[in-house]
Amino acid sequence: MNAQFPAFVAIPGNGAISMADRSAGAVERQLLAAVERTARHPRGWVALVLHLSALYPPAPRPHHLRIARVLMHDVAQRQDGQSFTLRNGDVVLLCRDESLMSPVRAVSGAVPAASPLAALPATLGRLFRREAADAAGLVSVWPLAHEAERLLGYAASRLASSDAAPADDAAAPVAEVVNTVDALLAYARPADLIQRQAGVLLVPGTAQQIRPIYQELSFSLDLLEARIDAPGQIGRDPFLLQHLANRLDARMLRTLHEDHGRGGPLDPGSARLPLYLRLTISGLLSDGFAALAAVCRDVGRPLGAEVLLVEAAADPTGFSHARKRAGQLGAKLVLDGMSHLALLVACPWLLRPDLLKLDWSPRLPDLPEAERAALGDAIRQVGPARLILHRADSEAAIRWGVAHGIRRFQGRHIDVMLAAARIVACPVASRCSLRQCTERASAAGGGGRASCGNHALLDAGAPESGNAERPA
Repeated sequence: MNAQFPAFVAIPGNGAISMADRSAGAVERQLLAAVERTARHPRGWVALVLHLSALYPPAPRPHHLRIARVLMHDVAQRQDGQSFTLRNGDVVLLCRDESLMSPVRAVSGAVPAASPLAALPATLGRLFRREAADAAGLVSVWPLAHEAERLLGYAASRLASSDAAPADDAAAPVAEVVNTVDALLAYARPADLIQRQAGVLLVPGTAQQIRPIYQELSFSLDLLEARIDAPGQIGRDPFLLQHLANRLDARMLRTLHEDHGRGGPLDPGSARLPLYLRLTISGLLSDGFAALAAVCRDVGRPLGAEVLLVEAAADPTGFSHARKRAGQLGAKLVLDGMSHLALLVACPWLLRPDLLKLDWSPRLPDLPEAERAALGDAIRQVGPARLILHRADSEAAIRWGVAHGIRRFQGRHIDVMLAAARIVACPVASRCSLRQCTERASAAGGGGRASCGNHALLDAGAPESGNAERPA
């Protein structure tokens, strides 16, 4: 069940260039040719380079590219210019600016206030500096009268680079993607598309320093996209993802009901850890979730629902109803998808969830002093005991969280720590590697975990050391 989706990117003044051509460096060749032509008569020409490749990974995102293109294409149209989106994500504007005809201004590289370019570097800096490792080097302005060689060197280096093209916002028709996903959910085994991940409590100074406290189930976007041969297409389109979310909710809830009593990894009664599901507000308010809550209550398994902050902010009334409904059903409500900027600006604790998931970012240890202090104040207002540091994919994330009083974590580094603890305790671990144990723990389907010889330990997350703590 494969669908091929051709993707194109519009290059102002150059027509449409396919993603295959972009990968081969077509845009870079066009940039180099344009710079070589312009450099023969450089007076009055200026290049502005927005270094989106300098943003923290996984940037540049499609919305970064869309914003940059709109702003730079607008100036290009007004100034007899051209813009280029390169494979590494950088966007280059090459245009005329008659105000640079003055030798003094050209030497200085400053763009006069009357120029349409005047506000562009500052505007781009404000938009992207939060996500840049070096905000000062985010935008380069090169008048060609004196810096043509620098621009030529840059263009040549970009052509010689083997960078892959960034994810583009051009995509398959939404209806085609939705129909393909619908067919996949109808005919594929849901267990092959669902992933598991444990959240843990770190308890330094105890025999079991890492203690699983819940198991999260969610449909894997990577697996869905791989099955429909559209890598990155669902995850990078928030509107498409939101549109599909209700379908995913319904299929997840139905799958858990169908597996009840079968003793498999998706059986709500087969594991001791609290069960957390990523849901929409409508999914949490559905009859299917109420029925699952009744099943979990009967088997003594605590239940939780995770709702994205962006959805809660868009529908605070609906979120309030969902919070009350979760309380009535005895389920925890977790506010998910929260960056440190959202924690600072939106005061999400005022929505009164039981727990909040703060997304880890490599930027957090290097925040400016004022922002670091404000974030510390926000963490204290929430209460570190109510925070889960999500996407904790490195040791640095764990260290940062512990330094701020956070003890609940979820992420790939945690997965590896749990796998290491299992291998130490497992009597049949000699046949397994650390990577195999990690991958099997994330699998909900039989095939992904078939080679494990100790399913009880795999599903428990870590060796027993007293009773696992229930989330506060």
